[in-house]
Amino acid sequence: MAKILKQMNPISILSEKHGAKRMFIMIMSILLMGFAVSVFSYSGMGVDPFTALNMSIADKLNISFGFLQMCVNGAILIVVALVARKLISLGTVVNMVGVGYVCEFFTNIYDEILPKEPNIFVKAAAMTLGVFLLSLSASLYFNCKMGVSPYDALGFVMEDNVKIKYKWCRVATDLLCTVGAFLLGGPIGIGTVVTAFFMGPVVSFCDNTISKKVLRHKFKLLRQFTVIRYYDLGYIQGNRAA
Repeated sequence: MAKILKQMNPISILSEKHGAKRMFIMIMSILLMGFAVSVFSYSGMGVDPFTALNMSIADKLNISFGFLQMCVNGAILIVVALVARKLISLGTVVNMVGVGYVCEFFTNIYDEILPKEPNIFVKAAAMTLGVFLLSLSASLYFNCKMGVSPYDALGFVMEDNVKIKYKWCRVATDLLCTVGAFLLGGPIGIGTVVTAFFMGPVVSFCDNTISKKVLRHKFKLLRQFTVIRYYDLGYIQGNRAA
């Protein structure tokens, strides 16, 4: 437990090389991720499997989506902390708490100012924008190297225990979430399928065209930094035991 707390200690992270820049980008990526999910949800054409399941459960229990998402992520985090603590850092906890509440914040705004039933063109545009922004936020989040989200970490935990490649573990968890959301009458649609088949390549595109440039940028409010090492899920997988 002491090691996990040290990994999440903001002061320790800030004292590391590139620590302030990584923390800033991590926070921005979480805010963008929550906003992206809210745009995706507004499209009415489905959301990613994990969000769909949590929205379904929250609706059935008549509780806040942000609160339910935090609780589910918290339960997953306990498992990860017991068997794969190296995956946990400050970004893991910020992701666990922040994404659902940021999504809920923007959704409440949409309910007040946007049409309840947008036309098909608006829906398609919102879905496309949501997928792109979600991919961009994921790219920034992974590249700042501040831990893995609880749901992403679950796939690595499964891989270690069942000896199946991460991508197939992720397919299994996404499929279970999709089936669960469908049975509960959740927001499953073409957007859910789009995330399954296209989000990976879009994240890779964002890595090469946006995230690396952002991470090279010398923010005026931060100290001067050299370029950090970028990584994707494969890099995490290969180095988490280091």
